[in-house]
Amino acid sequence: MTKATAASPTTIALLHLAPRPGEIAANRRALEQAVRRAAAKDARLVVTPELAVSGYGFRDLIGTDWIASGQSALFAWAGALARETGAALVLGTPEAAAENDALYNSMVLFAPDGSVTGWHRKINALRIGSESWSTPGDRTSVFAVDGIGRIGFFVCADMYSTRIVDETAAQGVDLLLSSANWAPGHHGPNGEWERASATTDRPVLVCNRTGCDVLDFEAAQSVAAVDGAIVFSHASPEPSIALVDWTPDTRRLAHWRVTGAA
Repeated sequence: MTKATAASPTTIALLHLAPRPGEIAANRRALEQAVRRAAAKDARLVVTPELAVSGYGFRDLIGTDWIASGQSALFAWAGALARETGAALVLGTPEAAAENDALYNSMVLFAPDGSVTGWHRKINALRIGSESWSTPGDRTSVFAVDGIGRIGFFVCADMYSTRIVDETAAQGVDLLLSSANWAPGHHGPNGEWERASATTDRPVLVCNRTGCDVLDFEAAQSVAAVDGAIVFSHASPEPSIALVDWTPDTRRLAHWRVTGAA
């Protein structure tokens, strides 16, 4: 995929969903419904929360063997969904690396033709608790998406690190994009998104989630940060879709609206 040069805006969808821990089939059904609904609203980039396929606390319920054994079928399903809708899809999922058998907490990018065009593996992965199954990623990730531009990818706490933000921005980006399972509270977000938008001079979009998992996410926010300030935020107990129009040549976000996910 190549960077778009057209001045017309492209719609981006943030799927503010409620993945159920360990309920892969139910989560896939919810994702299918939400991706199709977003595409019907003209979204050409659809973003899911962190670990949208599995839920956050899946390991203690279903283990990890299913990740490698089911990955080929999962990627085929996601690729077919991207192809059907004609939208690029950023899918938050556990990933089994073919090169070393390690497991990662990843964002996988599917092109509108269904092909996998890249992935970002969470760098600041927790080594205890619900993320202890995952190996930390070892590199920052920037991918060009048609109609959007060059996107820097982050998974949740990756944006906590100024080093990761700076190394990503140094590759030349138009937009910073994060999938998250980041609940408010004592260890909740505290200015990281605003800071990243200020230090890089680039907008930040965060696709967070709702529902209950190992934490209560019902007040968690999906946000946009521009020039050091939150310019849009959305939280809701029910799954929903936040839509925004993005103009690549001016790097401008506008016309926010929220619709139901079902």
